[in-house]
Amino acid sequence: MNGNDYEPLANLLRDEIVAYGKLLKLLEDQRSALIQQDEAFILSLNDEVNHHTACIKQFDEARKRMVAALHHEGESSILVLIDSINSAHQEMFKELVREINRLIRESQSQLTRNQMLYRRALDISRETLRVLSPGQAQQPNIYRRDGNPNNQQRNVMAAHVARTA
Repeated sequence: MNGNDYEPLANLLRDEIVAYGKLLKLLEDQRSALIQQDEAFILSLNDEVNHHTACIKQFDEARKRMVAALHHEGESSILVLIDSINSAHQEMFKELVREINRLIRESQSQLTRNQMLYRRALDISRETLRVLSPGQAQQPNIYRRDGNPNNQQRNVMAAHVARTA
């Protein structure tokens, strides 16, 4: 691969880094909106996150096509392609890929935290409805460490309450 061949790929990887950085910023804004319980802003951010995720998918597909076109042996792995680059540019590509992977992990982590906040906000809303209309709302969830409701724990507690009543 000569010097002119790798420049479009490097630019695409840089653009992908920028896109993941913007997604991470949107997810951080979403978390703040969830904490502040700003429903309009939450809905707006949800739309932006969905749109931005679609854009990132387009970058990913373009990168895969470019890697396949640049690697003449049919192998489409970017890491295999990077290994075939001369040493002067190889480290730059490895660092670009490392940064993309770091941003992906951080975005996934932020998304998981936001999903936990969503679930808890929903549970708080249900609890408020239960207090205001005791016969209408469901019982609140008990959460595991990962933020998911622990329905089994609720059933054990209900059985205990039934035995002691």
